[in-house]
Amino acid sequence: MAPRDEVLSWYRAATETLISAPAKDDRDPESAAVNVLLQRQAKALLVIHDALGDSSPHQVNESLLTRRLSDVVSISASKFYAYRFDLLPCQWRQIHTDALILSTHHDVLCSLGQNAWLADAVLDGVVEKLDRAVITAGGAGVLGTAWVEKTLRLLEDLCDALPGEPPAAKRAKRAHAHFALGEPYGRPALSPDRTCPARSGWSLAAFERYMNGDTSPRPVVFTDLVAAWPALTSRPWKSPCYLLSRTFGGRRLVPVEIGRSYVDPGWGQELVPFGAFLSSYVSPEGGGEEVGYLAQHDLFSQIPSLRGDICTPDFCWSSVPMHPADPARNKAPVDVPLVNAWFGPARTITPLHTDAYHNLLVQVVGTKYVRLYPPWSKAMRPRGEEDGVDMSNTSSLDVGVLEGWDEDAQGMTEEEREAARSELESEEYWECVLEEGDTLLIPMGWWHYVRSLSVSFSVSFWWN
Repeated sequence: MAPRDEVLSWYRAATETLISAPAKDDRDPESAAVNVLLQRQAKALLVIHDALGDSSPHQVNESLLTRRLSDVVSISASKFYAYRFDLLPCQWRQIHTDALILSTHHDVLCSLGQNAWLADAVLDGVVEKLDRAVITAGGAGVLGTAWVEKTLRLLEDLCDALPGEPPAAKRAKRAHAHFALGEPYGRPALSPDRTCPARSGWSLAAFERYMNGDTSPRPVVFTDLVAAWPALTSRPWKSPCYLLSRTFGGRRLVPVEIGRSYVDPGWGQELVPFGAFLSSYVSPEGGGEEVGYLAQHDLFSQIPSLRGDICTPDFCWSSVPMHPADPARNKAPVDVPLVNAWFGPARTITPLHTDAYHNLLVQVVGTKYVRLYPPWSKAMRPRGEEDGVDMSNTSSLDVGVLEGWDEDAQGMTEEEREAARSELESEEYWECVLEEGDTLLIPMGWWHYVRSLSVSFSVSFWWN
């Protein structure tokens, strides 16, 4: 089957599935009514689809269809603001996902009805909608994330089948061969007696003995855990061209934090195409003062082709102790490690905070400075509840400001800064600069401040 026909057939089957799916939870009259409206649009799409190639025109008002699909997307999206994320009724996630999928079906029909390819602008819009269904709504519904993943693969196959060089490849060739990995703001001088020890050659048994010893484990840098990762060797993440090729020519949407730190005034989040993130925030041509950070995102579930470039370290399957200072912070055991990506330019930071998991932080591209304080430190000054959110895992102390690396965004007086510096100096702490291929053990409960010194791509593995 030709790629065009395969895409069309795949979409038709999906719309049929949505029409025949069991009714969603109808205890909410509003969601039930919206779902009925969505079903009507799905049936209209099949009429348009089946009229492809017919000499007689169909009778569907496509302008009205477009408006109705947009209405359902907007109505369901509004529910994400009306509820706390974890309390949003599942049927609204499903409706949002289904509406976005049906909207892309209409986009594809409009473009492929007369052509063997999708126009660039149409393709950009289709990928954006499918990614929003995954990132915003979790791919809820009968089709789910797996359907979105296969659809994106089929669309890439369609692009690859075009004669000549596809636009994505042309864009990739214009990119730099590798990221510029200089450290434009310098690097902190490490205190020899406070530098994390570096180790190699540890077996899983040796790691377990260390983690479960008589004393609580301290941070350690392992230099040999990930040497064989393709992300460091044959499929290098330091290559913008490679990353663009794995993100559909940079079209895939990613969540980006805008601002120096999530505790600063004016901080926000946006969903942007990966290529736009590279050009605006990571490449040297970006040049803006605004900082963008792809932080704590499950990129590898969203884009499985990148997951194949890394491997979960064996240490993540070890038996490890629970929280050393506060049993109330223990989480239910996770079946598999929680894996997140951290990617951005120099001067992106994660403020001083603590996590409820053990963490192996792997440095794949560039360099990062990390400072760590033990769970029993008395000078951390945890935040309280802010806008209804418990922020007690984050310190009110800004290490970058106290060390003079950053401007003060919170208006501390010099006396207040000096008092905070003195408190921190009296505490035990460890620090390190992570180079490419290094893996830092951050034991559960340890406070840590993280600062990118160059363009930096890291992967964290949380487990307990």
